[in-house]
Amino acid sequence: MIESEPDILMQDWEDEYLIETAIEAPRVWNTLYDEIEIQELKPNKYDEVLKMIKEYYIYDEPMIQSSKMHTDNGSVEEYLYLIRTWMKDTLSTVAVEQKTGKLVGFLICRFNELNNRDPEFSKDRVYEGTILRELQNFKHYLTKRGNAYKHNNVEKMLEVYSWFVLPEYRNKGIGSELLRNVVIRQLPEYGWFDIDVIAGVFTDKVSQKIAASLGMETLFDFVYSAWTIANKITGEKDEFFKEIVRDNYSAKVMSMKVNTSPSNHSYV
Repeated sequence: MIESEPDILMQDWEDEYLIETAIEAPRVWNTLYDEIEIQELKPNKYDEVLKMIKEYYIYDEPMIQSSKMHTDNGSVEEYLYLIRTWMKDTLSTVAVEQKTGKLVGFLICRFNELNNRDPEFSKDRVYEGTILRELQNFKHYLTKRGNAYKHNNVEKMLEVYSWFVLPEYRNKGIGSELLRNVVIRQLPEYGWFDIDVIAGVFTDKVSQKIAASLGMETLFDFVYSAWTIANKITGEKDEFFKEIVRDNYSAKVMSMKVNTSPSNHSYV
């Protein structure tokens, strides 16, 4: 049977549609309990991540929550701008509910080089919001003291920037799988680019425990209450971080080297 021209055109259209759909579809790294997919972060999820950060993350993440950044609109808007920038050129992952397509968690990471490092950590970077400015001073101090580049003798690495799971979806292994996925599946694929170190500032005792369970070691540990700023009225030193949630006492710089040998890739 010879196909008619309309049939051929329809088949060509369907083939092109399937190819475009495959290109646009996120890579699914793993599925938990046949319910939650661990996916690569695609542009169509950017706004959902930003919405989650604005509505939940800044009120829940210990370092940001205790700095009261939500009271400083300039800091919030600039932070959202930074997040969008990081998402555009990062190795980031999201947790998505299969049935509903709802975003329930994310892990934002970025590749950095020692001599071409993200200005987010530069002490010379001036931010719009005063609270964000002080937060970045704090993170710059931590990463200078816990120097993952020097410790691992490398000039480039993957750095964890933001990590979050909605409260009602916690205690299900989603947060653990987001980080584990990067360590055992995603980062090893970049071994050809001579990148085999992952590091970050972990601000919550749960995230610190998860990181340690995967083999990350603590390079520097700083107690929140020790970070002070001058009171503009009295001139005395006041604690910058106040009313920290869930008994989180310190922030840790942690890192590890990942086995990126192709023969040792694990996708279990």
